[in-house]
Amino acid sequence: MTSKKCELLAPAGSIDALKAAVYAGADAVYFGGGRFNARAFAENFGPDGMEKAFEICRTYGVKAYITLNTVVTDREMNDALEFVKGLERSFKPDAYIVSDVGLISVLKRSFPDIPLHASTQMQIHSTLAIEQLKKLGISRVVLARELSRENIKAFADCGIETEVFVHGAVCVSQSGGCLMSSFIGGRSGNRGRCAQPCRQCYNGKYPLSLKDMCYASHIPELCEMGIDSLKIEGRMKSASYVYETVGIYRSLIDECRAAHDDEVKRLAAVFSRSGFSDGYYTGHKGSEMFGIRTESDKEISRKSTVSIEAPKIPAALKAEIREGCRAHLTAKAGVVEAEAFGSVPDKAVNRPLTREDLEKRFSKTGDTVFEAEKCSIELDEGLIMPISSLNALRRDALYKLKAGIIETNTPKRSGLPIHTETVYEKRSCFGRPEFVARFEGKIPGRSVLKKAFSVCGRVEVPLWSGLPEFYDPEKLSFCLPRTVFDSDTDDIKRLIKTAYDAGIRSLTVPNIGMLPLCEGFTVHGDFTLNAASLESADAYKRLGFDSVVISPEVRPDSVFKYFENGEYIVYGKTPLMHTENCIISNIRGCRKEASCKACLVDKTGASFTVLREYRHRNVVYNSVPTYLLDRLDEIKGASAFLLIFTDENQNDIINLLDSLKSPKPFEGSFTRAAYRKSKEVF
Repeated sequence: MTSKKCELLAPAGSIDALKAAVYAGADAVYFGGGRFNARAFAENFGPDGMEKAFEICRTYGVKAYITLNTVVTDREMNDALEFVKGLERSFKPDAYIVSDVGLISVLKRSFPDIPLHASTQMQIHSTLAIEQLKKLGISRVVLARELSRENIKAFADCGIETEVFVHGAVCVSQSGGCLMSSFIGGRSGNRGRCAQPCRQCYNGKYPLSLKDMCYASHIPELCEMGIDSLKIEGRMKSASYVYETVGIYRSLIDECRAAHDDEVKRLAAVFSRSGFSDGYYTGHKGSEMFGIRTESDKEISRKSTVSIEAPKIPAALKAEIREGCRAHLTAKAGVVEAEAFGSVPDKAVNRPLTREDLEKRFSKTGDTVFEAEKCSIELDEGLIMPISSLNALRRDALYKLKAGIIETNTPKRSGLPIHTETVYEKRSCFGRPEFVARFEGKIPGRSVLKKAFSVCGRVEVPLWSGLPEFYDPEKLSFCLPRTVFDSDTDDIKRLIKTAYDAGIRSLTVPNIGMLPLCEGFTVHGDFTLNAASLESADAYKRLGFDSVVISPEVRPDSVFKYFENGEYIVYGKTPLMHTENCIISNIRGCRKEASCKACLVDKTGASFTVLREYRHRNVVYNSVPTYLLDRLDEIKGASAFLLIFTDENQNDIINLLDSLKSPKPFEGSFTRAAYRKSKEVF
């Protein structure tokens, strides 16, 4: 099989890092402005920095992708659109990396022809998502980092461009599905403000801290698969890290080979956390994937020296100095050509110009990005021109050449938005919300189920746990796993068929990639969809969701004023992380039983329950429950209130269900989540 020449995509959190990426040979770079990108604490690019960044990229023929990969609220949607309008007028990025389906809808209405890439924040684990992405107008998907080689390979011929992370930091939680930083400290990872609680100590260990990924030994295989883009993580890292990492991967791709040991050592020298891991790719998951950045790692990085050099662009120069004619200089680089005209030369009185003089003069490209690869001279004898005039002629030609290269490398599209504003009618009346009881981890006993079905409009249980011993088929909804890989699809189809044969017609779905599995069912969208605006809720409705749980990171007031089928979490320990690795094994020995559980205890003594999920994956829950049962009158317009039960005992569950009509003050610690007193939405 002929290997594909993959694009090498590099991170740029600052102008110095962007220069390093371009100079080291990246085919494309990704970077963000001050807002709406998933690295809010990177230096990022203001207006002046953005202009300089695009100038550098266009000059060297490197594509520029803008990150707009955060959750966007109603009050921010117009600002995000105005940001894109400015970029389209001035620069026309090669693509935008996006994750919020509401923003995606707005951008496609306003700019139908702009390229959009689905961020890894969209949690794309399966090729089942491809048709939904195409409906949204996505042309490339950035695959979730948890995929194995087999699951990556499934995307190679799926009719959409694919991008794969090959190096850098890895979140222990599935990308786009982590609420831990938000709930613990009010800094949302979905907003690019993650405080990295996964790097902290729990139970006297570091059970959540993964080593950085390194797929340097798998480059030939990835190229053979037909992957379009290989991506390096690191917008929070130094220019030296970017330069060294990009340079090494440039060589691996160009030569279609695996890294040598000394190259891996060089990668580790600029940054590592107790070495690297390829565990997700190879499927060899476990404790060896975890590590922290030790003092030894830091010392090695401090001693590492990387010399960053700016390459010159070869240019061919041709000068014509003719008697009675204006001096003429042509400069050419690749297919781009520019010409400049100077003054008419004079007759020499003493020392006339020579070809050697002119070649030397025009070859001095100085601090420009060019070097004179070839310089040809056509000169009539006995002529003279001031040195200043010759220098000006050279500067003018090279300036025009650079401008021509920038223009050639800038995508051709109008940059003018289509003014199509969607008007939503405000709802005049609201029905009485029903309660939804969800049981995480395992199905409760008969008495709890009877009570739940009697007081709730819907009861949700895990699909993989089997049929409850008691259920009302009209009220029961099976929750699909938070992650479904292509390798899981056959088993999930089997479980869904079992549910259908049992008369169940309702599924709770956490991801757009699972929609093709749900034909014949009412589909309830889970909070993991990160619906934070009316635009996103409406987009999910158009995709096929009959209801959507609005993100617990936002107050849903504005959404519920217009959207009829919005639900909200009002009780329970919110799931904060879904992990591909078994965290329980890192805390204590895992019995590999369905009921297996553990607790993460942080330095404050807060205890986070960890439960086993489908395929031995884990879910980490908040240390305290959300409690809004005494605030229901404030949440006007919700179609349903969601109750999440995890490790409560049978009596506590029944007592809470009994109190739904007249909620009592909560006894013990709890959180108001997005309803806390802070004026900030996140």
